[in-house]
Amino acid sequence: MRVARWVCVGFLAAAFAAACHRPVEVRGMYISQDSLGTFFPCDNAKIAVTIQDSALAARYHAAAMAHEPVFVRLRGVSGHAGSIYGGERSFYVQQILEVRPRAAGECPGVAQSIAPVLR
Repeated sequence: MRVARWVCVGFLAAAFAAACHRPVEVRGMYISQDSLGTFFPCDNAKIAVTIQDSALAARYHAAAMAHEPVFVRLRGVSGHAGSIYGGERSFYVQQILEVRPRAAGECPGVAQSIAPVLR
């Protein structure tokens, strides 16, 4: 009886943790230097999200031209480091859905002026 209770508590805790961190699909512009990249969501140009993913960085370098941002669609889990009042946003990639050069008019106002800074 006691073991069953702990198993039930453990199961509920795992279910709660999984519910808090459900994978989401995001789309936006991505730029990388080395294996650390920055993602700018199309729906909010004021947000920059850190992504440390070597597979995504490799796909970026294959698709990008001269440190230009590329369009990406990703599935993963959003994270946040720091206090509840601020801190660095992060994203943990579970699946890379799309990486390609930016199309004309795509994500207007997002990551436009980054490339000249990195050159």
